[in-house]
Amino acid sequence: MINGVSVEVSFSVDYPITFSTWVGRFVNRVISEVFESAGIKILHNAREKPFTVTPILDTEGRVVSELVPGGQYWFRVSLFCGEVDCGSVVDAFAKPSLTLSTGEVLNIVRMSISDGGFSVSSDGAEKAVFRWRVRFWPTSFIFRSSYITWPSPARFFSSAGLTLARVLRGSDLLISRGGEALLGAVGDVDFKGFVKDLAFNTEVLSMRFRRVVLNLGRGRRAPAFEGLAEYVTYTDRPGLFRLLLDVANAYGVGKSRALGLGYVVADVVEERRLSINRQ
Repeated sequence: MINGVSVEVSFSVDYPITFSTWVGRFVNRVISEVFESAGIKILHNAREKPFTVTPILDTEGRVVSELVPGGQYWFRVSLFCGEVDCGSVVDAFAKPSLTLSTGEVLNIVRMSISDGGFSVSSDGAEKAVFRWRVRFWPTSFIFRSSYITWPSPARFFSSAGLTLARVLRGSDLLISRGGEALLGAVGDVDFKGFVKDLAFNTEVLSMRFRRVVLNLGRGRRAPAFEGLAEYVTYTDRPGLFRLLLDVANAYGVGKSRALGLGYVVADVVEERRLSINRQ
């Protein structure tokens, strides 16, 4: 069982809504009020929220700063079901509209639900070289209290690995490579070692990005970056590598994901399988 569910909500508005701060704060408020309607209280100062969200995007995949009548928009919330009652939250979204305490109304056009679709194929006796790319919307990594505002592969893998551990916490999923059990319970996998191995065996092929500073309101500013990066990775666990990309796609990467930072689309451009005996 995978302990994660994603809900994608497409909506429209009848009246204009303009955001003077980072739009992810608005999405966070929407989700928090949906949780409250389901009888779930989310502490504002909680170190980890039981969800991540995307910013609001239009049909062209652009982050918006305002909502206008006649437009269609969407956002996604991904839930950690080991930490919250996902069924109750999903049911709370199943209504024609969401009316916020401050008066804004979102008319639900479409809602889709996914359990993540996480799976890992048997790697067999093979190694692989992947060429892969990531499209980053505003994202911010942190390392030892320092902001990392460029598409660092080490920070990408570290974040995805920690998220995978959260998603699988308490699950009975078994990941195997050939006959080798990699995961019976979450503690059976050396995620830290696997992430270090991936980081050491990954190079950045190209990157185009720009740094931004997001206004989070109340005088708070968040340094971040957005753009596109391409990497090459060598690994002897290709199935687990692909699983990390799936998790990053579902939950995002980096810090402040409950505020809409860290939304990414990661995909494999090319995969070359190598014999395990090949040097």
